[in-house]
Amino acid sequence: MKIKLLKRVRPANPDLLLPGWASRRNRNSGRPRVTVITSALTFLLLAMSGSFAADSAPAAQRPLKVLYVTCGGYHDYAAQAPYLTTNISQLVNATFDVKVGLEGLSDPRFAEAYDAVFYNVCEEKAPDQLLDNAMQTARNGKPTVMMHCSIHAFRNSPKIKEWETFCGLRSKVHDPYGPFTISKVDQSSPITKFLPQDWKTAGDELYQTIAIDPQSHQLLRVKSPVDGRQHIVCWTSQFGQGRVFCTTLGHDMKTCATPEFRQLLANGLLWACGKLGPDGTPAAGYSAARTRL
Repeated sequence: MKIKLLKRVRPANPDLLLPGWASRRNRNSGRPRVTVITSALTFLLLAMSGSFAADSAPAAQRPLKVLYVTCGGYHDYAAQAPYLTTNISQLVNATFDVKVGLEGLSDPRFAEAYDAVFYNVCEEKAPDQLLDNAMQTARNGKPTVMMHCSIHAFRNSPKIKEWETFCGLRSKVHDPYGPFTISKVDQSSPITKFLPQDWKTAGDELYQTIAIDPQSHQLLRVKSPVDGRQHIVCWTSQFGQGRVFCTTLGHDMKTCATPEFRQLLANGLLWACGKLGPDGTPAAGYSAARTRL
């Protein structure tokens, strides 16, 4: 829309603002003609300025819808599920549907309605078809988050080698439960940029790295308090068309309750979904809050 700008003419008597109907008298009296901006034009300009302000505001985004799959032994999943989903939702614009058990994976389209799948499981076996569906869903491009025992899961399944490839790292055992210090491997990764160089957990299981896929991108590591070996505890990978974020941390609430770990999961989820900027901040519309560490 083009707006014609009218030349302003100063009247002979600056205290007298004449309406349009007085213009003939202006000519007869020798006074300069006055062009008056009507109330309608004023309203139009105000309305347009309001629309420009609305256009400059960030558009509201639909929350990421995440399927949180949890089950198995050895961990307090009943406490972790509500705690983690609630706290991650306070950091990013996301909602979670918690599904206990693997039965839902029997449908090849189990994740169709979701933006990402979050696995926090510790089952030693599962039917081949369920694991195939989970892996194929990621291959087709569904973002995936894997936490803790999901990396050790399904060790008695014929599909274990394929699952380890899906994870991007192979691990079978862990150090005894205890405190340790986590260190950055990649200083510039947007996922871990917010973290200090070193941070501590009061207690967790340090999963021992047997092998890591050369294409996996290492983010965090821990020097074993037991034997001094270095183990990777957080990384990313690409599985087919899907992004995968993994961490072996999070055995119980001692690590889960730390702000560093909660923000790590939140950033990992955003990265997997392509909603994390290179500077470590969420894409517009996907930030709920930020944790100061």
